[in-house]
This record gives sequence, C-alpha cells and structure tokens, in this order.
Amino acid sequence: MKDSKGVINENSREMVRELANLGLPMEHASAAIHTVLGGAGMEVEGSISRRSSGRIVHEGGVASMMQIGHEIRHSGSFTALGDGAQHKHINYESRHILIRPLRFLGIHSAVDHTSESQLNGWKQSFMDICALYNSSPLGKCTPLDLAHVAARLKGLMSDHAEDQKKLFRLLEEWKIRIDRVSRGEEAVLAMSPPELVHTIYRANEMKIAEAGGIAAWDALSAAQQKAQNNHVWEQIYMALGSDAYAALSDDKKREVNLFIWAGCGMHKEMNSVKGGNKRMVAFWLQAGLVPPIKLMNRDNAAAASGGTSAAQSRAAEVSEGGGVKVTSLAGAIFNHKDDKKGQQDTLRIYLESVIGFMSHCEAAAELLVHLDLYIDFLDLVRDKKDTRTFNHMENNVYKALHDIPTLTELASISHPYMRTIRGSPTGTLNALDLGPFHEKVKEHCRLIIADPDLLLSSSTSYETGSLDGKPWERPEAVYAVLRRIPQLPHIRGALVAFFEGALETWERFTSEFAPGGKIAQTTAAERELAFILPTNDPSEGGVGGFRIETRQSPNKSLTTINAQMMYKQNGTATWMRETLAPEDHAFLRKAVRAADEAGLGRKMREEQAENDKRVVAEKREKDAVRVEKVAAANAVLDGLELKLDEDWWKNSDNSKKVTVAQIDMQLAWHRRSEGLQLQKGEKPVIPKKTREVWRRPDSGGTMVAAQ
Repeated sequence: MKDSKGVINENSREMVRELANLGLPMEHASAAIHTVLGGAGMEVEGSISRRSSGRIVHEGGVASMMQIGHEIRHSGSFTALGDGAQHKHINYESRHILIRPLRFLGIHSAVDHTSESQLNGWKQSFMDICALYNSSPLGKCTPLDLAHVAARLKGLMSDHAEDQKKLFRLLEEWKIRIDRVSRGEEAVLAMSPPELVHTIYRANEMKIAEAGGIAAWDALSAAQQKAQNNHVWEQIYMALGSDAYAALSDDKKREVNLFIWAGCGMHKEMNSVKGGNKRMVAFWLQAGLVPPIKLMNRDNAAAASGGTSAAQSRAAEVSEGGGVKVTSLAGAIFNHKDDKKGQQDTLRIYLESVIGFMSHCEAAAELLVHLDLYIDFLDLVRDKKDTRTFNHMENNVYKALHDIPTLTELASISHPYMRTIRGSPTGTLNALDLGPFHEKVKEHCRLIIADPDLLLSSSTSYETGSLDGKPWERPEAVYAVLRRIPQLPHIRGALVAFFEGALETWERFTSEFAPGGKIAQTTAAERELAFILPTNDPSEGGVGGFRIETRQSPNKSLTTINAQMMYKQNGTATWMRETLAPEDHAFLRKAVRAADEAGLGRKMREEQAENDKRVVAEKREKDAVRVEKVAAANAVLDGLELKLDEDWWKNSDNSKKVTVAQIDMQLAWHRRSEGLQLQKGEKPVIPKKTREVWRRPDSGGTMVAAQ
C-alpha cells in the first residue's frame, strides 16, 4: 500500500476515494482493502489511518478543482448554472459550469441569498480555481487568471426569480469590468517608457488628490495607501481598456459582449401548471358554480362548525380545496416522507394484492386511474381501526375523492414538454435553441382553448391532442378522464380555464426568447458558444444530494462532502490517471495538508457567525428607531385636541377649517384607542370632497372617516 519512502501509492489512494464514494466510512477504508484483496488471494502490506484516508478523499476534491481550472484554460467557452437553498437555517449555493461536459464546483455556504452574495460566491469560486491551478505544476505551464475565466463565461442558467435575473446583470457587469481592466493592463504594458512615466505621474496625482492632498496621503496607513493605489490604477485601466474596446470591430465586440441568460425549463413547466391551476380555481366562482369542497385542517374545521361568524369566515378564507390540495393530502397519507406516519407500507401490500405493482406516476393521474382502489383502501383503513372512523386528514381525502368539482380539477392531461427537454442526453439540447419549441407549446395551448374537444371528445387522439403528436405519456390516465366525462359536467370550462392560465404563464416565462431580445439576435454559432442546458436540474440536484448526505453522515464536513461529490461527478479519477504527473500528485498532498492546517471550514463558520451578529445588530437598531418614532407619535397623539362631538363635525363652519392632515391625526388617535394599526405603506382613506365622517356601527360611538 506504500512505496519505499512510506508514502501511500496512487493505486491505494484511488481505492480509498472510490470506497468513500460507495459510502464506506473512512475509518474502515484500510480494513476493507485488506478484506477484499485478501479474499482475492492477495497479500496486502501496510495500512492507512483514518486521518490519512480523510486527506486522501480531500485530495480528490483538490484534484477536481485543478481539473476544472485546466479545462477552463483550454476551453473556448463555458456557461454557469446554480441554485440556492436553506439547510438548518444556513444558506447554501450549488454551482456548476458547462464546459461540455458538465462540471460540479461544489456546495458553498453563504451568509445570505442576496444577488450580491451570490455574485461574490461565483467570483470566489473562480478565484479559488485560478489560485489553486496556478500554484500547481500543471498550471505554471499555462496559467489561468480571472480575465481568461470572464472572457470564456458566455451564459447563465437559473430559475426565473428576480434575484437570479439581477445576478445575471451583476455577472454581466463583472465580465465587462474584468475585460476592460484586462485590456487596460495590456495597454500599459505596451506603452513606451515616456508614456509609462506620464501614466505613473498621472496615477500619483490622482491618488493624492483623492486622498485630500499630500499631507492627507502621508497620514494614511500602508494598507490604506495600497487600497488607494489599487483603486486609482483600476480607474486608469478602465479608461484605457474602454478606449481599446472602442477600437475593436463590431464582430469582435459581439464576441466580447456575448453573455446570455436562459430560465430553467422545469420552472417554466412548473409555473405554467401553477398559473393554470390558479385560473381554474377562479373559474368556479366566475362561472357561478359550486367550487371544490374545502379541506380544512382540524382547527379550522372546529372554528367553522362552532365558532363565531368571524371565526367561521376566517376558517373558510384560509382553507383550500381542489385538486392540488387533495394530492398533497393524499401524498401525506399514502406516501409520507416520515416512515412512522402515513399508510405507505399498508398501501403497498394492498396494491400488490389488487393490481400487482405500486405506481409512482403523477399524483393526480394516479388518483384518477385507480380512484376506486384508493377509495376502497381508505374504507379498509377506516374499518381496520377499533373506532371504525377516519382521522381528520383521511376523512378530508375520502370526501375529496367523492367530490365532483375536485375530481374535475384532478382531470389533468399528461403532456410531453418534460419528455422533450429532458429526453436528450446531457449536453446535446441547447436551451437557446428552444424558442420555436416554446412557441409551439403556446400555440398548442391556444388550440386547446379554442377547441377543448381535441382532448375531451370520444374520438380524441394523441396525434392531434398531444403537443408532439406522439403517444400519451400515460394512456390509462387519459382514458380514465374520458371515461369519467359524463360525471364531470364542467370539465370543459375548467380545462379551458386551466389552459388560459397556463398560456398566460408561458407568455411571461419565455420572455428571454422575445423578438429583438438577446437570444433572438444571436447567430447559430453564438448560441453554440453560449450553450446552456435546458434545465437547472444539476444544481438543484446538487443541493438535494447535499441534504441527503448530511442526513446519512451528519458529522461529515462540507469540505469532505464537496470533495467526494466533485471527484465522483466530474470524472476526476480518469482525469488524474490520464493527466497528472508524479509532481502533481505530490502537490495535491501538500495542498491538502496546508488547507487542513489553515482550518478553512472553521473560518467559514466564523464568517457566518459574524454576519449573523451584524444582521441582528442592524435589526435591533431599526427596532430602536421604530420605538422612538412610535413614542414620538404617541406623544403627539396624547396632546391632541380631540373632536368627539358629532355636532361639531356637522357644523359646516367647523368642518371647512379642518385640513386633511388634521383629520388624519384624529383618525390615528381613534385607531390607537381601538388597537388598530395601519399596514406598511397604508394610509387612511379620506373622501376628497366632503371628508364625510360618520359613526361606525360596531365602534361604540367612535367617529371614523369614510373608508
């Protein structure tokens, strides 16, 4: 297992990393190697400690970063994709880049989820890759800097949230700045000696002037002077670089500026369903029809049956019903994520006895296809109990499965959008080429709205009803709907409403393909250069994989998790065998020891703690300011001359003297006395002409302005 100098050889190190990827705890790596090779009749000499095994795993992560740096340096372009989520109240960012193939940059903790923090996270990842790669023997031959990285970054894939669109704008600004500064540096290096002397003289003049004079400059600390120097020289580089950029040809400028955003296809599909469901929920009331039954929780149900009129109204207002709600409740009963809750084992045994398999298809389609079976199963669950009664959630689902409006909402039709954007091998379908496809999706929605019988008639066919004219994703779901149409008198209206909402959402969430936009103006070659995956699945899957790993191995550090995930997903083992020389392996061992001694994980936790303290201090300061304002306002109200006499207000001579501001103050006093508060940004509504005031029936005689 070791060479003559006592260093663990590369074959053994690779075995340790592969065993770690299989989930083997590091303390068992050495014993596993002895056991397996011993079983194969081979004698194994030496052993590997737990600490060495951990460092060997970390070497895989460092090697993966070297690999990414090497591939960026020798690539023509790449695009970025990322996603963020909270885990145990800490923000984490998952980052990938598509160099063709896809490369995972790891999961990184973040102090918050603002666009600025995400930008800093991307910049830090790029700087870390450059620094590590350049310090390695491999990188010293072909160094990589941020100018190379920014020039090759051509696109961003994300979800459609506003913070992601802002992140795209910030990344674009960063790319431009890096490009201009880099061109400015090249311009300075190309200067003649007299030009260089003049530029240095100008920089000195600028830094002294900005400091406030030579005395002020001399008073600065060495660190402050260095920061000021860097700031001034960046300004000079920017000016020179902007001139150099302006001298480029139009084609070269297009190449330099190429940076495109595309939204995740799965988020488009998900939001189209949300938009369709929202319109379908509104359809019942707009058409004057009885909506799906409300599926109240236990507390709201109690309030609705025996509470005050206000409590009953509130319970009905906050409770939901319909297809989405019943599928959520059904999931909690039939397939709860907590093994100790739900009926998943009982259901599996029941379905195996009836239909022979357990379906994992879409919840709505599943409930419709096997509706009678699920109703019979709930009957079995009820009658199996000593009390012969449902619990509250079971009763809700049972009622919903007998409710015609709810079944109408469940009657969703499978469509091949996901099949198209997920059906191609990774790296073969470019999101930037999907503009015509999304137009086809919208046109299909319009066709269904105009003629719902394309899906609902007895002669419906996938050739005309399906988006791509291919067989239904799940034919039995379609046939289940068609079979139940006589029982669903309002399905046409609900279906049209759903597709109207979906169409409206598709229009909004495909704006990046709009005529005249960035994507529409690109050439085929530019779209290939800025190749973007059609979905953000890898980054979202990265966050999910991290959560699973932390549940299975709660004591495993983020550094170790990243090392294992990056090594495995990036195919680093093959790259190491094909690319690295002995001196590169020696560098990896040295780099991991240095990182281990530096305690980078502890530093990240300290940064998070400092940020938490800063956020709390800012909030406390705002709270103190708010308390002061409230106290000042109360002091004014305490000294207010109240006008409580109704006759006084009815006297036209008096009312003409009152200003709107004075009426606002009177109202503020009454609101305070009744415990009422204006919502943020809300102002009392005062009639502009008459400023009419009357006694509210339930106010106990208090005068209030007309609302």
